[in-house]
Amino acid sequence: MTRIIYELGGKAPAVVLTQSDKDQIKTALKSVNVGEFVKGLGINRTHLYSLLKQNKMELLRFNQLCKALNLQLLSTNDLDNFFKVVSGSS
Repeated sequence: MTRIIYELGGKAPAVVLTQSDKDQIKTALKSVNVGEFVKGLGINRTHLYSLLKQNKMELLRFNQLCKALNLQLLSTNDLDNFFKVVSGSS
């Protein structure tokens, strides 16, 4: 499964969220003050939970969430495949 998608036309790269991603993020959120957490991200609580209901999330936002929660949800293979696509390599 392709984890990071990049559509031409100015859209930002996005991560296809798995149920495991959503579950791990939700579990990690239980250990933080969500109000303070979202404030640090510059979003509100409603926006955070709406992001987790979607099937994909912008790569930079995903990275921001994972970094703040100390999660490593993308593999090296996921990143390598993405870079091959954006560089035009096969």
